[in-house]
Amino acid sequence: MTRRWLSSQERAQREVLPLNLALYHAAREYPGGVKAVAAIYGLNATTLQHKLSPTHETHRANIDDIEAVLAATRDPRILDSLGEIAGGCLWVCPVERRGTDRNGEQLDVLEHLASVHDRLGDMIASVRTSLEDGVVDERERAELRKRARQTMEAVLSLEMAANGAGEVAHG
Repeated sequence: MTRRWLSSQERAQREVLPLNLALYHAAREYPGGVKAVAAIYGLNATTLQHKLSPTHETHRANIDDIEAVLAATRDPRILDSLGEIAGGCLWVCPVERRGTDRNGEQLDVLEHLASVHDRLGDMIASVRTSLEDGVVDERERAELRKRARQTMEAVLSLEMAANGAGEVAHG
């Protein structure tokens, strides 16, 4: 790996971010940005922007701000951050059922299986890259933790899809 310092946006893609940065990126990348999030929940846009800014140390997001940004953006980085705070908890969102026919359910399970395969491949490649120079630094460890989290979430998502395949509605 290169030893150059990662930008905030690069870190957001490669690591589980601290909660304040996850909120900042989620709101910033939401269509319409922080102003749109604030408008949805009747918050003062300037105040919310200051609370989410990583450079305004005197302003901090409160639980209502966290709820507003998460509900509006549904950004997985926020949930990853909360999971890290809680000691490495994982989360999985229920999968939208595409169709009710057996073939559609089987394809859904296969798509989840492909996702597990892709995540595991990414994780193995990351481990290989980290070990090439014989030193695993903190940034590489952070990337490995994120890839491991994504792999486990994909496995849980596969389990949910497999459990839902072939369900019979009782009524």
